[in-house]
Amino acid sequence: MKIQCDCGQFQAEISHFPKNSAGRLACYCDDCQKYLKKLGREDLLDPYGGTEVIPVYPCDIKFLSGRENLKCNRLSEKGLNRWSTKCCNSPIANVKPFFPWVGVIHSAYTRKDPQFLENLGPIRSRIMGAYAHGRPPFKIPQKMDLNAIVSVLPFILKGKFLKKYKDSPFFESDGKTPIVDVTIL
Repeated sequence: MKIQCDCGQFQAEISHFPKNSAGRLACYCDDCQKYLKKLGREDLLDPYGGTEVIPVYPCDIKFLSGRENLKCNRLSEKGLNRWSTKCCNSPIANVKPFFPWVGVIHSAYTRKDPQFLENLGPIRSRIMGAYAHGRPPFKIPQKMDLNAIVSVLPFILKGKFLKKYKDSPFFESDGKTPIVDVTIL
């Protein structure tokens, strides 16, 4: 599976996909909303303020081109590393050091095939409904619920056990230093 930014200058390949994924997930937290607002990419939020991500393991991502176009942002000094591109301001992924999870933003999957997400099936879980806008026609727990935990826990446990957080292309060989300087937004 390939992902890319809006203009195609950044491209990456994901191996073992969708086998090694927890499926489609949506987060309605205020941090995700603030991040896309600061990028000027609120167009990627769903009508209720949700950001859809499809997680993969860090070791399953390989950059093909455009690494020099990546930028790493955080909303605070100790915040989540949120990756986007300089070339076309496309959000790409959210990732933490030593954690077996790269939340790839849905738009990175659909640049070449706009219907791709539909082939993966429906969104499996939604979280952080306390920050959702309006009245969504579907249930979103205020924070996380058992469904959300059950949806991702096997993925995370397998990733921890098999050390799938190693060899992340987003970090230097120490596993914690981002490959580019971090900008605090």
